[in-house]
Amino acid sequence: MASRSIDDLQPIFRARVVEWLKDCEAEGLDVLVYCTLRPNAEQDQLYKIGRTVPGAGVKPSLPMGQKVTNAKAGESAHNFGLALDFVPLKQGKPQWSDGPLYDKAIHLAYLRNIESLRGNPKFSELAHLQLPNWKSYVQ
Repeated sequence: MASRSIDDLQPIFRARVVEWLKDCEAEGLDVLVYCTLRPNAEQDQLYKIGRTVPGAGVKPSLPMGQKVTNAKAGESAHNFGLALDFVPLKQGKPQWSDGPLYDKAIHLAYLRNIESLRGNPKFSELAHLQLPNWKSYVQ
């Protein structure tokens, strides 16, 4: 099972995340980090969703449903403790579709040199933040 603890992040990324979380708090933005380090076996299971395992949104034009990730095991920064997934909270409740709250959190992340995959043509994920050029840290 994937970790939710920022303590499982690599030190170079964890330091930035700690500062980002402080920035979010200072701006009155409550965020929940719900995934940090993810085992390879779980990454492989996620990769199967929408490909060989039905995902959400099954319909005739999308017979296997929506894909969850484009990264196989070893291809995700999560597998190395260099990424996290988060959701903004409002009155303690997740705001999965609140674009402005995500925008604010992502802006604060960029100020700490944390990369978002929002709008990335290959790996667009709204809730995903990672260390820029993370692959250079695992070679």
